[in-house]
Amino acid sequence: FLSLCAFAFQLAAVHLVDSHYCTDPGKFISVLCTSLSTMLHVELPHINILSKMDLIEQYGKLAFNLDYYTEVLDLSYLVDHLASDPFFRNYRRLNEKLVEVVEDYSLVSFIPLNVQDKESMRQVMQAVDKANGYSFGDQEHRSLEALMSAAVGADFHFSSTLAVQEKYVQSQDKAVEEEVMDL
Repeated sequence: FLSLCAFAFQLAAVHLVDSHYCTDPGKFISVLCTSLSTMLHVELPHINILSKMDLIEQYGKLAFNLDYYTEVLDLSYLVDHLASDPFFRNYRRLNEKLVEVVEDYSLVSFIPLNVQDKESMRQVMQAVDKANGYSFGDQEHRSLEALMSAAVGADFHFSSTLAVQEKYVQSQDKAVEEEVMDL
């Protein structure tokens, strides 16, 4: 009987990135390029994950809120932040072009993960399930509206990213950019 049944399994690629790369803009641009390149070459549904969220600030302060790094929007701010470093001033045009490529494809985003946080693990599992074509779990509401929402990708992770930021990133009185300007 099993030989008569054929099952087609779709795989999803999961790319784990240490969250400490967010504290170094040059390394974060490198991570973005690596993630985009992998997504384009592997040609599978792809999930990018920022791992070790509980350790993120042990490597330095974030220049922007966590959602800036997870949603990967308007990277020109990141290039401007890089310009404050004397080493990267000489490579501003290169960084602008790399960022432009990432923004033009608009494919890269990240899901924050702390393996010790049950909610964080659940969000990653849901993203992997969705990438594999499975949208509904036992606890989820099944309706045409929920199906269409899943189909068009109307998942907004802002509230979950904000909760992760409040849990693991200390609030700052001044942004890193303001501190640099004060110097």
